[in-house]
Amino acid sequence: MENIAILEGKQRYFSDNLSDELGLVLYQAANQSDPLAKESILLDAMQRWPEALDTYIALYKLYFRTARYEDAERQVWLTLTEAARQGGFRRNYRLLLKDSAPWLEDKSVARLYLFSLKALGVIRLRQAKVLRAQQVLSKLLELDPTDEIGGSNFLHIAERFIEEEMAGE
Repeated sequence: MENIAILEGKQRYFSDNLSDELGLVLYQAANQSDPLAKESILLDAMQRWPEALDTYIALYKLYFRTARYEDAERQVWLTLTEAARQGGFRRNYRLLLKDSAPWLEDKSVARLYLFSLKALGVIRLRQAKVLRAQQVLSKLLELDPTDEIGGSNFLHIAERFIEEEMAGE
């Protein structure tokens, strides 16, 4: 199989080093219309390939799209934990510094950590945990000051909610 990670001309997954077998499993999951069947495939893939962050990410995206926000948040934390383990930096985003990892290196575990941090902020916004979302997204922009990951729009949304709440008091 010639690079299963690229299908129909667009990148479907985040890693360049997916095995053909895992790529095929993720492709099968992506083509499932039943969210429970998709979840089952992805959970099995996580068991079989516990270091493949693509599976972790696909699972939290599934939970988010199906409005299972608590499951999505739990899954993001699993993703952050595994990415931090693989990258050799702390899982706790509050303790990270700009020089803790090569945050913006293309295809790096650290970059996937930042994408997952953004996801955590968006999930918290959906759960109306606005202050907690703002904290996460502020840290994201501290680690990604040029906003390559794209968290600033969500940070502005969180800040507007906070401003409106304070103005309404």
